[in-house]
Formats: sequence, structure tokens, C-alpha cells
Amino acid sequence: MRLTHETVLEGVAVALRDQVSPNLTDAFAADAARMAQSLITIVSRASDDAVAIRVEENARIRALLGQGGALFGDASLAAAAQSGDPGLRISELDAETGRLRTLLVGLQARVELRDDPEARALDQAIWQALRDFETARAPRA
Repeated sequence: MRLTHETVLEGVAVALRDQVSPNLTDAFAADAARMAQSLITIVSRASDDAVAIRVEENARIRALLGQGGALFGDASLAAAAQSGDPGLRISELDAETGRLRTLLVGLQARVELRDDPEARALDQAIWQALRDFETARAPRA
């Protein structure tokens, strides 16, 4: 068996669930151990696809920014659409996601001021992307 942080976290979660919690006589301590087990399980499952989720999200935001750049003739949005991720560390990807989401919010504010079919379609695409992002990041217990 290959030891990974996921298997370590799963082992700790199982130990808390099967060995520690049942043997605690204090109800508060037993509940705290069960809560810790649940949180460890969620973190373990989230860590496996954390990079993939962020890379996919950033690519999708860039595509939306590219559409917005074309719609508004905005060179700064077009440039952001052509940017790349600075690395594959979660902290680097999260910083880039923050930058891109800020641009996306600005784009969405501009799009919502227009009433033409292209703007409405882009607005709907942005809302769908935001829903998809939250679904992908939802905790899995």
C-alpha cells in the first residue's frame, strides 16, 4: 500500500469513528470526536481533486472573459483570457482564481446593463458557471 495524505487522513478518521468515539464516556467529547472524523473525511476527499477543480474553474472563467472581451472590445479582458495559471500549488491557483473571479464580477456587472441577446447569453453562461463551480467545490462526506 502506498502511503498518501489521503490514506493517512482516512486512517485517522476511521480510528476516530471506530476506536475513539465509541469509548468516550463524555457526550461532548464523543460528539467532538465524531465531528473531527467527519471533517477529516471531507478534507481528505477534497484534497484529491483540489488542483483539477481550480485549473478547470480558471480555464472556464478565462473562456467567459474572452467572450466578454469580444463582446465589449475590451483588451484587458482579452488579455486575461489568454493568461495562464502561475503554478499548480493550491495557494497559487487560489490567488489566480481570486483575480479571475474579480474580473468576472466586473464583466457580469457590465453584461447585466445590456439587453441584447449576446449579453443575455453571456450572463446566463456566467451564472451557470458560478453554479457549477459551487457544485464542484461542495464538501463530499
